[in-house]
Amino acid sequence: MLESKGTIKSTVLNYGIIMGGLSVAFTLMLFIMDMHYQNSSIQQWTGLLIMAGSIVFGQIAYKQANEGFISLGEGMKIGIGIVALGSTIGILYGLFQGYVLDPETMTKAMDYAISQAIDQNPELTDEMIEAIEGAFEFFANPFLSSAIGITVSLFFGGLISLLTGLAVKKNRQA
Repeated sequence: MLESKGTIKSTVLNYGIIMGGLSVAFTLMLFIMDMHYQNSSIQQWTGLLIMAGSIVFGQIAYKQANEGFISLGEGMKIGIGIVALGSTIGILYGLFQGYVLDPETMTKAMDYAISQAIDQNPELTDEMIEAIEGAFEFFANPFLSSAIGITVSLFFGGLISLLTGLAVKKNRQA
């Protein structure tokens, strides 16, 4: 069997740190612009683009380091590993930002979400607004939101890894 030059572990470390660093930089930029609590669709798409780019570049780098070969399984391991590390870095920074830099983040986010809901649906009753507040407070738990964040990231990371892994795979001849 041929010796491979690049390892899955080094690729995951390099590109997972890149993904985490880009996620932190983007979150920090939003914080400086006081938009960190809005969670707009542009912010979500940017996060998905950071994730997809990190996975694709990691898989391609591994393929180049291994004489142009990468299996689907290797591509999946690389993608999911990158997402696990990058998301963990991003979530840890998010907790730091929420507890240290701006402890009022959850209050701002809830107020913003409620004002958006009222703008989009002016006939909301007080009971409906209280229900929204209750749901928001339930999901605002940092451990629950972190677990949900990692789960959602791994789901989308797995899906992206599968699709890009199929696109870049090239198996060695037996």
